[in-house]
Amino acid sequence: MNLLLGKNALILGANTITIGIATRYVAEGASVTVVAQSDALADYPAPEGAKSVSVSGNAVEADRQAISAVAGASLDILVLGGDDVPEERDWVAVSALSADVLHNAQDRMVIPALQALQACEAALKAASDASIIFLYSPAGIYSEGGWSSHTVSYHALHGMMRAVASEWGPVRANMLVPFADTPGFRAFRERNPAEVDERISLTAMKRVGDPVNDIGRVAVFMGSDDTHYVTGMMIFADGGAHMIAPAIETKMPLAGKSA
Repeated sequence: MNLLLGKNALILGANTITIGIATRYVAEGASVTVVAQSDALADYPAPEGAKSVSVSGNAVEADRQAISAVAGASLDILVLGGDDVPEERDWVAVSALSADVLHNAQDRMVIPALQALQACEAALKAASDASIIFLYSPAGIYSEGGWSSHTVSYHALHGMMRAVASEWGPVRANMLVPFADTPGFRAFRERNPAEVDERISLTAMKRVGDPVNDIGRVAVFMGSDDTHYVTGMMIFADGGAHMIAPAIETKMPLAGKSA
C-alpha cells in the first residue's frame, strides 16, 4: 500500500481498464484525475477518491488547456488510454481500408495522446521522476488482419512512445499491453465462446486479467519509483497471452467487407 503516496496522476480516457488503473492508484495513495469525454465518464465514472474532468474531444485548443490545468505545475504519472475490442462488423482488411477509416482511428487514438503529451510536457519535466504509460493493444502486436486501422494507429503510438522516451528523458515512457476482461472482449467471447475459451486455455495463466487487481497492479509498478531506470519498453500484463496465438482471431471472415 501507499506505493504512489504523494504522486499526482492524470489518466486520459474512461473505460474499464483506465478506471481499473485509477481505482488501484487511489488505493496506493495517488492523487488521481480522470480526463475524458462526458459520455465516457457517464458510462465509466471515476472511482471514489478520484476526480474527473470532462473534455469535448473535438475542441483541440480548449481540451489542451483543460488538460494542462489538470496537470498543474508538476505531474508524476500520465496514463494514455486505448480502445476496447471492436465488433466484427467494424473490422476492415487492409485491401478495403479507406483514408476516412484510418483518419478516424488516428483522430480517436493517436491525436488525443499527442494532445495530452503536449499539454503535460512542462508538468512532467518539472517532476523529479515522472512516468508516462501508453496503453497498447494486442492489435498492434499480431497484425493479423481485420484490425488494420487499429494496427496502424497502435504502431503510431508505439513510435510516439519511443520518440518521447528518447527526447524527454529523464521522464520515462513505456507501453503497457493488457489482456483484460472488458465489455468489448466479453461481447466478442459471447459471440465466439468455443474459439476464445480454447485460446485462453492455452495461455500460461489460463484466465483473463482483472482490470483492477491484475492490470492496475502492473500500472502501479510502472508509475512507481521502482521503474525509475526503465524507459522505452513494452511491458505485457496478459498472463502470457502474447506467447501464443491471440485470444481474438482477427482473421475470421470479415462480414460485409470486400477488397
